Amino acid sequence: MLGLADDINQRGDHATAAAMYERALEMSDDSPDIHVRLGKARLAAGNAQAAKAAFRTALTLDIENPEALLGLGTTQLQLGEVEGAARNLQRAAPELDTRQAWSRLGVAHALLGQGEAAQHAFSRAVALAPRDPDTLTNLALAHSLTGDSAEAIALMQRVSDSPLAEQRHFRNLILVLVLAQDLELAASATIPDMPDALRQSLIERAQRIGEIPDPVERARAMGLAMAE
Repeated sequence: MLGLADDINQRGDHATAAAMYERALEMSDDSPDIHVRLGKARLAAGNAQAAKAAFRTALTLDIENPEALLGLGTTQLQLGEVEGAARNLQRAAPELDTRQAWSRLGVAHALLGQGEAAQHAFSRAVALAPRDPDTLTNLALAHSLTGDSAEAIALMQRVSDSPLAEQRHFRNLILVLVLAQDLELAASATIPDMPDALRQSLIERAQRIGEIPDPVERARAMGLAMAE
């Protein structure tokens, strides 16, 4: 049943997979691993509160379970419980040492206005996945939050030069350039498939973000990507 549930979950039918994991728990002894799988399926199905309960149950069975800590922290991020998320992700990231775990910890730090801590977490994520454009973009945004515009721009230029760059990455390039007060380059940088009207709209939005005085609110407005 677990193998079938995993296969169904991978195919994207997360609600059915969650029901099968629940059935598997009824048929066996409590297992932290199954509760973690259940939590992930519930979270993917959009049921964050139920996912949180599953991850918490896994931790009652194994308080140091890093996958459960990652799942709980991720769920807390989605629910806006950022301080709790940071606490749990801080424990999970060094144990798992994955791009996903470090990226989510970086997001939590950024949303708490902890720019240098966010840079550290995202730097570790970049070390693990040096060509991933989302990870590089997150690190660039963290540098932008702390006023390190030169490094932020250099990172975004690496992203924009990548064949993996997508429209969202070029939007963040404009954001970083505007926050660095380089409006001329933001208006003239070569960006594929972006109409002038959209570029101007993005510049104006970035200017509004730059006017937000509170670093926490500015980080929320910037929007950082949570690694899949």
